[in-house]
Amino acid sequence: MSTRRGQGHDGPADEPHRRSLSAAVTAVLERVDAHAAGRTGRRPSGASGAGRAGRTTGAAGAAGAADGHLVGQPPPVTALDALTASFGLTPFERDLLVLAAAPEIDPTAAARCAAASGDPGRAYPTFSLALAALDRPHWSALTPVGPLRRFRLTEPEDETALTTSRLRIDERVLHFLVGVPYLDVRLHGLLTRVGPPGELPGPHERCAAELARTWTAAGPDGPHGPPHSELTGADRRTRWEIAAAAAHRAGLGLYAAHREDLPTEPAERERLARLWQREAILIPAALLVEGAEPGRERPHSPNGVEAFLAGLTVPLVVSGDEPRPPGASDRPRLAVPPLGPEDQLAIWTTALDGAPGITERELRSLAAQFSLPGHVIRSAAATARRAAGNGRDISPLAWHAGLVEARMCLDELGRRVEPRAGWEDLVLEDRQRATLREIVAHVRRRGTVYQEWGFEAVLRHGLGVTALFAGGSGTGKTLAAEVVAGQLGVDLFVIDLSQVVSKYIGETEKNLRRVFDAAERGGALLLFDEADALFGKRSEVRDSHDRYANLEVSYLLMRMEAYRGLAVLTTNMKKALDPAFMRRIRFVVDFPFPGVPERAEIWRRVIPARTPSQGVDPERLAQLTVTGGSIRNIALSAAFQAADEDCPLQMRHLLAAARTEYLKLERPLTPSEVGGWI
Repeated sequence: MSTRRGQGHDGPADEPHRRSLSAAVTAVLERVDAHAAGRTGRRPSGASGAGRAGRTTGAAGAAGAADGHLVGQPPPVTALDALTASFGLTPFERDLLVLAAAPEIDPTAAARCAAASGDPGRAYPTFSLALAALDRPHWSALTPVGPLRRFRLTEPEDETALTTSRLRIDERVLHFLVGVPYLDVRLHGLLTRVGPPGELPGPHERCAAELARTWTAAGPDGPHGPPHSELTGADRRTRWEIAAAAAHRAGLGLYAAHREDLPTEPAERERLARLWQREAILIPAALLVEGAEPGRERPHSPNGVEAFLAGLTVPLVVSGDEPRPPGASDRPRLAVPPLGPEDQLAIWTTALDGAPGITERELRSLAAQFSLPGHVIRSAAATARRAAGNGRDISPLAWHAGLVEARMCLDELGRRVEPRAGWEDLVLEDRQRATLREIVAHVRRRGTVYQEWGFEAVLRHGLGVTALFAGGSGTGKTLAAEVVAGQLGVDLFVIDLSQVVSKYIGETEKNLRRVFDAAERGGALLLFDEADALFGKRSEVRDSHDRYANLEVSYLLMRMEAYRGLAVLTTNMKKALDPAFMRRIRFVVDFPFPGVPERAEIWRRVIPARTPSQGVDPERLAQLTVTGGSIRNIALSAAFQAADEDCPLQMRHLLAAARTEYLKLERPLTPSEVGGWI
């Protein structure tokens, strides 16, 4: 309900601040009038006995009287009082600031300044007038290192005439003094407001509390240095949520900037530093600087940016996926702790509370399969709720939403294959099928075994599932991986080794870490095709290349030991793999060259039932000693030939396609393989 001023109701929120500033302006102008009267020997029209009182009580007393608070109660803290205390202004500096604001508040200020200066052309406040009219003047108030000019509270209009040029109050400061707070428009586009998040998971809440303590305990001149920290790990939004929660705990707002957007030129950097420090005090607020994304770093920028950050004396947190290199800064470092399965379960449970068709076992399956940030879980749950509509079972929708969220991190690292193959598409012996089903069971039931039955506390390491599919090209290794992914309801990602392996030292390990970290979010089965190229044996060190190649293999061994997801390595050179990998691989599935019965079965399945055919005999086709991959190539090529002739698929088409395939394989097509075909 709105209220009208002047009818006994409280005015707008900025009313006490405006009254305080108006009272302070009145008191300062009365001192100006008194100085004018002393110059001319007569009392000016604007002066009164209150002016003399103002010289003894000061503008603060006048402001308190104007607020009209009750005797015995502490006066409210106004914007003018807060600014004076925050920037450590002396009484003279405070009154000088008020004098600079006077022409914007009192329409008589210009004439009264001209009268006090004895010059009709100086109808504005000047430093020389302040030195003459105000109490306890000191020259240092106008130096560039003093708070008035250092933080751009006031500025002389002409720096070549410091004492006689007009003193201007910065617009942002004027609006603050009348109780209208906002972020300086000169910072718009550079800074982003980050609001406080909702409830954080326990580990992240504790991290936020620790960050808040580093801000409140530190000081620019204290033993701990300025209130600066570094926050690493997790994803960007999680770090921002933790920083926002820390700022809220410390009674601060939070604004974020990207490292690559910060100026590197010394003059621009200095202006921005002073401007932000003023804003950080006025709001008050902390600054979060997000590290550059991969590929967006600017050349020659780190030193300039670090100089900017080091020069700030207000709360700062530098956020990034990786910590800064050793020696780059001495900021205290905080690593965002990972969320454990129980933390994940709690977030899923809260986000899907009351949703139809969700059981505790299904919630545990979600928490075991996906390792997602809290905000991503909430987003996936909201998506599932919207898709569920009225009364639909939400469990498969939540699984799909989690899958979509998880796959976003892997799209740039490999080729995603949406699984379509099933058990019926595999032609394998029972032994291999049983091992594949065991792999599915290990992944599907890991939540039950690890968390509910307590195996995680006992084993601690090696909780992921890694399988090796060994066999010749075309024997069904990739197809089997697709079947396993389909049974688990996850994507199959074929890792592009050309995007992973780098000739630059350390880059391969960095790329592999991105692959494994993204995969651990739970949205995919990782397939390292032709893994012997990446997981080969360590060699004897003869030069630096051998040494760094061995380091890459050693890193892989360590990372696979800690990996919690599902990875499948395929190779047709099993003996080329480093023996240390074999100890870390839980399952080994050999894909033998298919025999005649298996080849006949593949031929029956590879030609669709609705394909028009005439005289096609799978038993005769099985005489071709080729793998399933070559069988598919021959069948497809023959189908195109038949379609081009506009006739049914026949054995002659398959014979022509077989000749082409054998030429590609550089093998002769023997009479025993095609005898009796035509």
